Amino acid sequence: MKTSDNSPNKPEPCSNSRQRPARDLVNPTLWQRLIGLIRPYVPRVILATLFSLLVSGLNGAIAWLVKPAMDKIFVQGNYKYIYLLPLGIIVLYILRGACSFLQSYLMRTAGMKLVRDLRNRFFSHLISLPVSVISRSTSGDMLSRLMNDVGALSNILSQSLREFLLQIPTVIVLLGVALYRRWDLAMLSFILLPFIALGTRFLSRLVRIRRKKVQEYLSILTHRVSEVLQGFRVVKIFGMEKVKGYQFVKENQTTYRQMSKVIRLREGTKFLVEALSGLAVAAILGYGGSLVADGEMTPGDFFSILTAIVMAFAPLKKLGGSFAQLQETLGIFERIGHFLDQGTEESQGQRLDGLHKEIRYKKVSFSYPGTDTQVLREIDMTISAGKIFAIVGPSGAGKSTLVDLIPRFYNPSSGAILWDGIDLRKISLADLRHQMAIVTQDVVLFSDTIYENIAAGLSGKTTLEDVKKAAKIAYAHDFIAALPQGYNTILEERGLNLSGGQRQRIALARAVLRNPPLLILDEATSALDSVSEKAIQKALEEVMKDRTTIVIAHRLSTIIHADNVIVIDQGRIIDRGTHEELMENSALYQELYKTWADGSEKI
Repeated sequence: MKTSDNSPNKPEPCSNSRQRPARDLVNPTLWQRLIGLIRPYVPRVILATLFSLLVSGLNGAIAWLVKPAMDKIFVQGNYKYIYLLPLGIIVLYILRGACSFLQSYLMRTAGMKLVRDLRNRFFSHLISLPVSVISRSTSGDMLSRLMNDVGALSNILSQSLREFLLQIPTVIVLLGVALYRRWDLAMLSFILLPFIALGTRFLSRLVRIRRKKVQEYLSILTHRVSEVLQGFRVVKIFGMEKVKGYQFVKENQTTYRQMSKVIRLREGTKFLVEALSGLAVAAILGYGGSLVADGEMTPGDFFSILTAIVMAFAPLKKLGGSFAQLQETLGIFERIGHFLDQGTEESQGQRLDGLHKEIRYKKVSFSYPGTDTQVLREIDMTISAGKIFAIVGPSGAGKSTLVDLIPRFYNPSSGAILWDGIDLRKISLADLRHQMAIVTQDVVLFSDTIYENIAAGLSGKTTLEDVKKAAKIAYAHDFIAALPQGYNTILEERGLNLSGGQRQRIALARAVLRNPPLLILDEATSALDSVSEKAIQKALEEVMKDRTTIVIAHRLSTIIHADNVIVIDQGRIIDRGTHEELMENSALYQELYKTWADGSEKI
């Protein structure tokens, strides 16, 4: 349904991404949601954890073997071990590589499953949202959340959680080896751990704030591309290439700067760990070397501790990066969570079996969400069943908005709309919308076959013959049959491989097939030439016969034959009556009629 009449301006891209301060990692609500998200993949995570523990144990074994290698071979001169130890090292490395591969494979495939399932959930939630929510968002923002944000969440399992499961046990085992060999020497490395933890936490929180900004700027970029593609002809005809190119380059540069800040902070975390690791190694070399020189410790013990500490700092550096990456991911998760928190349409309510009496507006006023401007004011009118009801008025008067309230794309700000005496808000949404078909000026066709586009919502419940019959009534069958693939022809995006008139006739066929009690025509033949319009006028009259029909700004011939006409201006009903009555009593209607008669024969 078209919502151009007095509809509010589109917000800036990502305007619904609320700026909130970064919350700490201990936020219980955030973690509860995150755990709920990961719960279906727990079996894989548990199995991956077992392989992580094996990798950690094997890393500890490598550090442990340094002592016998040094003491028995180089100190004691027992060269029979010179062949056994290398063989043992080879076996340990092969086993560690195999376990690491299996752990990585399990976590990365779990990450891909997470993305798959979350995208399904996101899209299902998206199509369940009210029109009022979608109208406040941009297509670019939605696409960015679905593709960029959801895709980035795979990092939780495939990278962040994977590194935590692998590196934390590794650090514990290696530091355990060092403590066992010589606790006082190993404690030198522990002194620096609080500084590593505090520095990493501080930098990671900054990463999270910046990462949220990056995702918002990516939404803007996606919106810009989507906007240009949708208005490509306008861009070309008005020579807007340079303007749009400049906008994109400017916003892309801003995105680049934000991403650069994220990278600097993320790598700064690694640098912090690296620098403090160097201090720890230097302290161990100085103190441990003196112990060996004084004979208080064997070279084997010293190098075993040194190996364990050096091996532990590599996982610590990875943990610092993973901690920062987890903060990034949580920032993205907040954006997705905000979207998933938006309430969907409630479909519960009374059932309908048609329209038997009337649709009645009782003192209906309406303002778009987030605005104070009243688009409709105190509307009182009755649409009788089986009659043709026409709505006319100048552009921006509120005609389309008035009709948008019937399928409950929006709810009235005040007043009520009754369907056979039942408030629309008490009727099942699915049942209510099943009672009507809408044909608008801006035809919506999908990248699917012509058959599926006509059978929209009825696929599997109708036959090809039914579709052909509807197409014949809409005078669409002949041109469809002439196509190489006929009804199996795949339409391009928005049906661009068809003419405007052909697209309009497919939309009419879709409405005919549905055979609804209520038919809404919103400039439904505006794209047809005079020959095509005359050809289907009789078909339209046949379809509208004994059917409740609402006609908005339609051809003059249809307005004249309407049972009742209302004239709307600035959200109010100015006049009402038949064509003849309005020609006598309504100055605005006379003015509109003169415009039709003199030129386009359309409002």
